[in-house]
Amino acid sequence: MKRLPVILILMLLVAAAVMARPAMRRADTDEDKAKADYFFLEALRAKSQDKPDAAFELLKRARELNPADLEIGQELALYMLMLSATDSTCLAEAMNMTKAYWDANQSDFTAGLRYGLLNDRMLNRQEALRVWNTLHELYPEKTDLTLHLADVLGQGGPNSDRNRAIALYDSIEIVEGPGLPLVGKKIELYLNENDTAGVLREADRLRLSAPANIDYQVFSGEVYSMMGRSDEALDFFNRAIELDPASGYARFSRAQYFKERGDSVAYDREVFVALRQPDLDVDTKLMILRGYISDIYADSTQQPRIRSLFDTLMVVHPLEHDIHDLYARYLITVKDYAGAAEQTEQTLGLDPADPEGWEMLASLYLQEEELDKAKDAIKRSLHYYPDNPSQHMMLGSIFYQEEEYDKAMSEYERSVELLDENDTDNLSRVYGLMGDALYADHMADSAFVYYQKAVLYDPTNYLAMNNSAYFMACEGKDLDKALEMIEKVVAVDPSSATSLDTYAWVLFKRKEYEKAREIMDRVLTLDGDDPTAEVLDHAGDIYFMDGEPRQALDFWKQALELEPDDERLREKVKQKCIIK
Repeated sequence: MKRLPVILILMLLVAAAVMARPAMRRADTDEDKAKADYFFLEALRAKSQDKPDAAFELLKRARELNPADLEIGQELALYMLMLSATDSTCLAEAMNMTKAYWDANQSDFTAGLRYGLLNDRMLNRQEALRVWNTLHELYPEKTDLTLHLADVLGQGGPNSDRNRAIALYDSIEIVEGPGLPLVGKKIELYLNENDTAGVLREADRLRLSAPANIDYQVFSGEVYSMMGRSDEALDFFNRAIELDPASGYARFSRAQYFKERGDSVAYDREVFVALRQPDLDVDTKLMILRGYISDIYADSTQQPRIRSLFDTLMVVHPLEHDIHDLYARYLITVKDYAGAAEQTEQTLGLDPADPEGWEMLASLYLQEEELDKAKDAIKRSLHYYPDNPSQHMMLGSIFYQEEEYDKAMSEYERSVELLDENDTDNLSRVYGLMGDALYADHMADSAFVYYQKAVLYDPTNYLAMNNSAYFMACEGKDLDKALEMIEKVVAVDPSSATSLDTYAWVLFKRKEYEKAREIMDRVLTLDGDDPTAEVLDHAGDIYFMDGEPRQALDFWKQALELEPDDERLREKVKQKCIIK
């Protein structure tokens, strides 16, 4: 897969000036040459006016009139390179024109830099070496060119190339002083040659150039650890922490050192010590904590350790929003929703300007079936964000659960008013919820209108399709449409017990009892030992009409055990038949 568009953008950014005009041109006639000059100047004017299409057409015409003009070719090549992502012929022609111009104008620094970078990106190593060598010889004082040459030399070739690359990096160090980027490049080359002594020598040179530099001490520790020199590596980590006990980089590196050696006790100790450091910045502590949690969170036996870490951190930083937020999100992953809600309350107390935080808090209370707390959280959030459609939608759902259907519909309607007309997913979702509320409020015809709107806005709203099909079956109307919808739902998720129960119920209402029983058996298998009273009630009705009254009675009895106050079920058990 080609990546030329990215390369070309980089190249165009490098170009900073129009190239000098070469003296020598060839054209069929002086008239053609004059016309080519005219079109070329007009192209430059169009370019300055940000009219790339016009400039490209003018340059093509100039090139046709005077193909020997290298400057025209160079300028045209810039446009052709942008068009060459899927055209190898166009790319080759553009590269040839770029090369021809630079070969004739090697003192043109910008053109050479552009051409060198192009060859770098296209992995034309030999041509890139030629360009960077030439530019390095012309401008030996420009260390950025020296760096380009050294980088290409280090990318393969004979050992002599790598040795020269190291020598060039050394020459840059003489001018700019040692630093991690250059030393890292040299160490990589020594590693490629399995030169352990060279690797350690570079780490030592860097460290000794500035003994009080913590980053250099830590870098030496990482290099020595990589080379199997564990004791010396630990000495460097310790020295870095002596120089600056609040260095997050040093403490994190030493913790990783212990972790890589399987020393969990020392690893734990290091993490706890780091988190207790009052001078260590919070972002670094959170970085350490996230890494620690990611290593052990899947092990439920380690939860006390993680909670202890958060407790330690919150003692030092009781008012840090991000710490409470991270703790809340961790507690969600371990399904401690009550604890997560408590931490989310803390985060919102520290920073109430967090709409997602308010939504998460309300959702957590709903997960715990704390409807009053969820409602209170939403109302508090609407004080800060009165136009948040998600919160109005959620508040409507709470009113729905409390069977206050008029209030639910008011909140849903407000949500629709606030939603963007292009947000079809959420519009579909809220219309489906409106359908649920209307049906529960005994307005079936209106409910089906809203279910239809939900599916119109989002043809993949399978929940709305399922509910519409189920309630159609309950009403005994439009059973063909109900069957069409539920078959679409089941086709997408054939292992959903809820959808299959609806499917069985639609078939039952269509008097297709044998097939309904077949589908209900799948539902009972999926539910295992935990079917709902509703499913057992349906199973009883289906088995009864399919000629299995004894089994039907068993299902009704099981349903009655789960819902002992259901008079309709009690009557079925008593009469041992379906009650109309």
